[in-house]
Amino acid sequence: MSAPTLVSVHTAPFILIVADGVGGAASGALASSIATETILGELHRWWHKVPKRTPESIEAALKRGIDIANKAIYSKATTSPEHHGMGTTTTLALVLDGEAFIAQVGDSRAYLVRKGAAKQLTKDQSFVQRLIDAGRMTQKEAAQSEHRNIILQALGPEEKVVTDFYRVKLENNDCLVLCSDGLSNQVSPEDIGRIVRGAGRPMEICEALVEEAMHTGAPDNITVVTARLRAPEADLANAKNGR
Repeated sequence: MSAPTLVSVHTAPFILIVADGVGGAASGALASSIATETILGELHRWWHKVPKRTPESIEAALKRGIDIANKAIYSKATTSPEHHGMGTTTTLALVLDGEAFIAQVGDSRAYLVRKGAAKQLTKDQSFVQRLIDAGRMTQKEAAQSEHRNIILQALGPEEKVVTDFYRVKLENNDCLVLCSDGLSNQVSPEDIGRIVRGAGRPMEICEALVEEAMHTGAPDNITVVTARLRAPEADLANAKNGR
């Protein structure tokens, strides 16, 4: 599944979100659906309720949306035996005033592609990432490890989760890529940068990334969301040129 968009960095606001369900096909799909709908609903209410938005209030809103989604999934899983143990990762980016505010639970990733080079913005909440941080495993070893899909957190299995936050200033023609591990386990940051550089429009980027992951034998579902950013001056130039 993919979702592309072309947006202006001063558009207020826009949200990208990826939720990769676990716990069986039906339960995973339900968990990811609850997460997406709940988080978006909470952020919509916050946007219309809070007139002054600071970086601290934005992170608080992201955390609140994730916490409420986690409680909703946990409640469903504990009261419906057929969905016991279900959960989902979630990684979302709220872009406002030329800056991306990113929140993450699990191992779905956010990348920033700038001038053809992809940089991973998030850090996986995973077993192998913990080994990397402890100096017991290299990035290359982690990419080949049979334990690379073991995540330390997801929305749903526990009553509480710890959300990680990241922020990045955006520039004209930057591209944000959010994806599930179905993509990141198969396609390297170098190849993500190469593909974004070679495919201009967001739809083309999504299609090319999914095709690359499938070509390398992706065994998992592939979800990717992309947005290419335009600065206000770029919009002005396009308007003058009749674009």
